[in-house]
Amino acid sequence: MIELIKISDPVSLQILSDALESKHIIFRIENAGMNALMPLPAVMDARVLVAEDDVVAAKQVLHDLELNS
Repeated sequence: MIELIKISDPVSLQILSDALESKHIIFRIENAGMNALMPLPAVMDARVLVAEDDVVAAKQVLHDLELNS
C-alpha cells in the first residue's frame, strides 16, 4: 500500500472514501478519528493508503475532487 494523501477534514475524508469505493479502488484509512483525540493540526491526520496497482486511478480521483496539494 502506498500513501495517497494525509487529510484532517473528516468530511473530505468521507467524500474521498466514497469516491474511491465507487471506482472499486483498493484502499485503507489509518488514523481515522485520531485528530479528535489529539486536536493539533497535522499531528494525527488520517492517512489514505491505496494499492500500488490503483495509484494512478486514485490520483485522478484526488484531482477530480480537487483534493490534491
